[in-house]
Amino acid sequence: MKRRRTTAVLLGAALSVAVLVTPAGAQPTQTGVSTTYQLNARHNGSMVDTAVGAPPLSQKWSRDLGGSVSYPVVADGRVFATAVSPDGYGTTLYGMDADSGNDAWKPIDLGGTFRWSALAYGGGRLYAQNYDGVLTAFDPATGKEIWHVTLPGQYSFTSPPTFAGGIVYTGGAGSGGTLYAVDAASGSMLWTQPVANGDNSSPAVTADGVYVSYACEQTYAFAPKSGNPVWHHETECSGGGGRTPVVADGGVWIRDDAGMTPSVLNAADGKVRGTYEAAGGSPAPAFDGHQGYFVDGGVLQERHSRTLAPRWTFEGDGRISTAPIVVNGYVYVGSRTGRLWALNGATGQSVWSTDVGAPINEPDEHNVSQPLAGLGAGGGLVVVPATNLLVAYGK
Repeated sequence: MKRRRTTAVLLGAALSVAVLVTPAGAQPTQTGVSTTYQLNARHNGSMVDTAVGAPPLSQKWSRDLGGSVSYPVVADGRVFATAVSPDGYGTTLYGMDADSGNDAWKPIDLGGTFRWSALAYGGGRLYAQNYDGVLTAFDPATGKEIWHVTLPGQYSFTSPPTFAGGIVYTGGAGSGGTLYAVDAASGSMLWTQPVANGDNSSPAVTADGVYVSYACEQTYAFAPKSGNPVWHHETECSGGGGRTPVVADGGVWIRDDAGMTPSVLNAADGKVRGTYEAAGGSPAPAFDGHQGYFVDGGVLQERHSRTLAPRWTFEGDGRISTAPIVVNGYVYVGSRTGRLWALNGATGQSVWSTDVGAPINEPDEHNVSQPLAGLGAGGGLVVVPATNLLVAYGK
């Protein structure tokens, strides 16, 4: 079911191209575990995992979960994902052994009004959130519930949670919008902040900021511990919906499909650093140092994160659909035809491809009839949700 409120008409001109500024230092790269959408709290899609060998990889296992599958979380020798319940509304949480793909514990019904849910991992716990705003912490080894909380004040929850620094951050919508910070140990509310309008934007988190971006590129930064506002990139329109921002190379990379050009904002002050060519509905880019990887119109392109100049293009079958991820310098992308590729991140040369057995859906950030899809990695695996399948590859 599509559930996105109509975006307001632009009242002014779109953002113009701005001059780039001095780099703010190298970005951290996550090691060995996949903790949320696009691998990590920054959503930059980048990972180093020495257990993942250089491609070609071989299929380790494949599971048919009976409904559309979410992005996976990979940690503690487990692969976690949610899937649409085959018998109606709601989703089911699966915890699988990373080596075999077999259930590590009995699947858990997450409930929920629609077929949406999302996961995060951190502090030795797994966090699951459904459309109705029920956020639950589980023991990842046993599947036992530790705590749950129903997030207050809103009724529509479509923003995947993010764990960072002992806090779970997420958003809600329905009556305006709210950004929540929940204590990961106890489930108690630490702070909330109003936003416009709280949909479809998984918080991107660093030590300095919590970043969310909504319709018309209305983008916010808050202090992670206190929730105090840091800056607001305000534009001349507003509405329902949003897209997950990416923090990389000192910038917050934002997209929207309300006719605005995707922009890069300074993470420190929210000022526009530049704009880049891509359809607003394109998936989130991934980054490895100064190399940025962008999927637009079914094609993958590499661009320098400062000059934004394209350096190579990979067309594949012309139907590349996923947000890219980068593992040990290799870029992985999937296609609507069910093809998965691994490319040399420096040259764009395809070094391996395989048919995963089902179409690999794009990350539909505005659809609550299925969980948000995306590639995952960690623990020696690259894990691919392909429609109802979850497929793991490794050496």
